[in-house]
Amino acid sequence: MDHSQHERRGMFRSVMALGHIQGIRIEIHASWLIIFALLMITMTTGLRNEYAAWSFNQAFLTALLTSVAFFASIVAHELGHSLVAIRRGVPVNAITLFIFGGVAQLDKDSESAVDEFWIAIAGPAVSFGLAIGFALLSGLAVYEPLTVGLGWLSVINLMVAVFNLIPGFPLDGGRVFRALVWKATGDAAKGNRAAVAGGRVVAYGLFALGLWRLLVEGNMVGGIWIMLLAWFLLNLAEGHDRTFNLQHQLSGIRARDLADHPIPHVAPSMTVDDWVHNRVLPESQRAYMVCDGDRTLGLVSLSDTTAVDRERWPDFQVADLMTPIEKVVRVTPESEATEVLATMTENNLNQIPVMEAERVVGWIDRERLLRTVNLHMELKA
Repeated sequence: MDHSQHERRGMFRSVMALGHIQGIRIEIHASWLIIFALLMITMTTGLRNEYAAWSFNQAFLTALLTSVAFFASIVAHELGHSLVAIRRGVPVNAITLFIFGGVAQLDKDSESAVDEFWIAIAGPAVSFGLAIGFALLSGLAVYEPLTVGLGWLSVINLMVAVFNLIPGFPLDGGRVFRALVWKATGDAAKGNRAAVAGGRVVAYGLFALGLWRLLVEGNMVGGIWIMLLAWFLLNLAEGHDRTFNLQHQLSGIRARDLADHPIPHVAPSMTVDDWVHNRVLPESQRAYMVCDGDRTLGLVSLSDTTAVDRERWPDFQVADLMTPIEKVVRVTPESEATEVLATMTENNLNQIPVMEAERVVGWIDRERLLRTVNLHMELKA
């Protein structure tokens, strides 16, 4: 699956970075450990039951190496999306492995139906290629555990490819479907509605299948797992629908339209104690730009005071706690409203400066931003 970065913010907080491939960060979410452990236990037990002549070590090592190769295949699937996205001008932030598979976090949506199609189809194409490759290697292998492991990898990659081509968002097939409808009608919104509707059908179908396995077949673990997957897919489909509609309604609104003036500022020499009691509390303002005359030195916020014990506030100046200007998270006057919201959410900010080069030209406060965005949405509606 591939998703725009703003759809994934907040969902992948507990992650561990493994490294980078072609500039793309590869990371593992904490939930991945659950599925990895379950796969290892299930596969080791299954191999021991099916191949009685194997030792425990043979079954365990086969399960371990096969599981690692499977998750490497998931990374390859997401790399397929990511590399095509980069070639078509869509930056990719990271690939994350989690309990339901993998996600390529794209920084923005495709700007054309053709780009959307090729980015979406790339992942299943990689999985089909891996299925064929593992099948050929399995046929050439002479060591039984290797033959079994490669054969399983071939089958599972084929299943990943076929499942992902189901025409419902957020599966790759849903994005392919969206691209085809978008291309046929010339309307991205119609393509999105079709893909989201397909995603709902897929989710409800999986939920029914899970309920059947739970109540009729008596397979509690399998039934609950499928229903959890259905819930996850439905939430992603609905979330994407809301995000797309928000982007559509906010199109054309820029940071310059949302910025406040004047910009709250404080002298670098003011003590932290004076700043909090004489500025922050009376003005109900959490953050200030730190300015020395016409020079902007940085930004200081109320949360920065946690670095110093309260009784020592009179001994520290605002400049001691500020974030230097070169490290300040900012947006430009031309940044879109959705980008501003996403940047503030990602960095857990209540305010953000609007800057041209190193010059502050505006100030956006989260509370006022949300009120302004709601007004713009009401007017567009």
